[in-house]
Amino acid sequence: MSYKWSNKKKLDSLSVSGRDSVLYLSTENEEVEIYIKDNDINTVVHRSNGIENTITNSQSHHIVVGEENTRRDVYHYLKPNGPAKEFRVGITKHSSKGSWSSLPHEFELNLESGFEEVFFYLIEGQKKRAIQVGEGVWCDNSAVSACWFVYDRSFSTIPMGYHPVAAEPGTQVSYIWAYLCKKTSWEKI
Repeated sequence: MSYKWSNKKKLDSLSVSGRDSVLYLSTENEEVEIYIKDNDINTVVHRSNGIENTITNSQSHHIVVGEENTRRDVYHYLKPNGPAKEFRVGITKHSSKGSWSSLPHEFELNLESGFEEVFFYLIEGQKKRAIQVGEGVWCDNSAVSACWFVYDRSFSTIPMGYHPVAAEPGTQVSYIWAYLCKKTSWEKI
């Protein structure tokens, strides 16, 4: 069964799909497969120009972001100076149940067209849902100011701008994120 979307796809050059614990992402020049095991990334496979690279979870770059109710562990798989020219991929794990992700990276508050990002949610707990906030612009520069429910094993298009995820009480949220880093100023690490 294919994974569903929690909001409307608003992407230009990024193609996204998934099923059976594998996510498939591509652009004209790059392909990424993300293999999920036990609600975590197990392996990321990147292909470009006939070259294939595999990154395991032990090779990811771990950082801790936020404090208290916004604390989360972030693991970067496709990062700057790696095999991917534009793809950036990782997973964010909220550190506690019922928590929020905090403010976005500074560059995301300078709203620009062309930014494409997708979240894939891995949610545990009561109703297996959370609330995604989106305030900013989609890749086509159209404005958004909305909130929507997101569900376990579903995708959302994420606008450039303010976009925290709020977990319901008793719910643990993680999300795999993928975005196209078309400018060096858009690097997160």
